Amino acid sequence: MNTVLKTGALVLSIAALYALPSAKASASTHWYCYQQYQDCIAAGVDYWTCEVDYYSCRGMLIPVKAPATTGTGMRKD
Repeated sequence: MNTVLKTGALVLSIAALYALPSAKASASTHWYCYQQYQDCIAAGVDYWTCEVDYYSCRGMLIPVKAPATTGTGMRKD
């Protein structure tokens, strides 16, 4: 019985460790990055450049910019 309790406690502690967030979340960092983003837009810098700087500030992956596509080749009149 003692072994069962120890094993159960070990499993619960490992599950609790996996449930914890892997990175430090800070609301002030998010606000600081957002303020920088707004200042960048207000300064007239390219929108995409400001967005890349925002994601870099947050430590997030930068989204891929997809090219515009047109469907005129498949159009039937």
